[in-house]
Amino acid sequence: MIRLQGWKLLAVALVVLAAVAFLALPGLSQTGHATGTIKVGFVGALTGPVAKYGAFEAVRLAVDEINADGGINGTPIELIAEDGKCNANDAITSATKLIKADGVKVILGGHCSPESIAIAPIAQENKVVMLASISTSPAFKGNDYAFRTSPSSEMQVPPLAEYLRKANVSRLAIIYEQTSYAAPIAESLKSEFEKAGGTVSSYDAFAPGTTDYHTIVARAKASNPDAVFISPQSPDAVYGLFKQLKESGVNALLAGNDITANTAAFASDPSLQDGLIYSGSAYNYDAPKTKAFAQAYKKAYGTDVPYGLYTAESYDAVYIIAQAIREKGYDADAIANYLSNLQGFEGASGNINIDEQGNRVREYVVLVMRDGKPQLA
Repeated sequence: MIRLQGWKLLAVALVVLAAVAFLALPGLSQTGHATGTIKVGFVGALTGPVAKYGAFEAVRLAVDEINADGGINGTPIELIAEDGKCNANDAITSATKLIKADGVKVILGGHCSPESIAIAPIAQENKVVMLASISTSPAFKGNDYAFRTSPSSEMQVPPLAEYLRKANVSRLAIIYEQTSYAAPIAESLKSEFEKAGGTVSSYDAFAPGTTDYHTIVARAKASNPDAVFISPQSPDAVYGLFKQLKESGVNALLAGNDITANTAAFASDPSLQDGLIYSGSAYNYDAPKTKAFAQAYKKAYGTDVPYGLYTAESYDAVYIIAQAIREKGYDADAIANYLSNLQGFEGASGNINIDEQGNRVREYVVLVMRDGKPQLA
């Protein structure tokens, strides 16, 4: 038996008490991880037309569900949201604040291509994980810390070009928004269509924030097209273009990028969207997790899911990150490694696999909107 002198015993006791007190401090555990909350950042449009995608609402719903179920290994998620406004400058400001001021190790976002392209290098530089959603631009470059739950939009062009060829469309008018998401789709379709022997009868761009499309609609109509393809970024641009095309008397087949499938954009007149042809990711609305998400979203917000699988993938991103932290801990390198090997994650937006470039792998199919629902064309 080892006996300690009184003063030595007191000293040891004080050291032990200090250690216990340190470990009992709020926010600390024996592993050094935060126990008060797990901070997760969000960069996405909280205001403006792109907020209609419903990304923040989907993310908040998932966070609330996870916290109500006990959080991640008993620790609740603290969601810190910043308004990226679907532009590069605001997204950079938002991501920098989340990293430098709030100390997050994970950012959900961006939630449109201009945001995600801008903050991917910041994630790499600061070794903070970002998991983007609703971001399909081919200009997005994944890296060791940047991933997305969306496929590259380039994949939607070949099936649509093939559909137009089989539909005997020989003259195509193209109208597109000048953004890093919308422009590459228009450029790619123009190239594919002309390679197949078709004629692009008019090819016009408009700036973000435009509300009057009469001039470019008139040019499209005057070019006598068999079909008009529109590639917008903003849901408001979708509605405005469709409305003005109909009002001008354009009777050609109407086709669009996957943004045009956003039903929320047509809330004031759903009939405008009827008959729209677009190329979108294969998506089973009747899958159990998809239906459960749709029901939970409507219960929480009193409205249908506004943007189908893209709103759903924002919801899925939270569950992916939660699972990564649950298995690997709140460590950016470990979470990044988890995402780089993600295969077969079954979510509300379907099966999620991430390739070596950090992109989601998805199949695109040609769909037609009927009574507010997509059907195989």
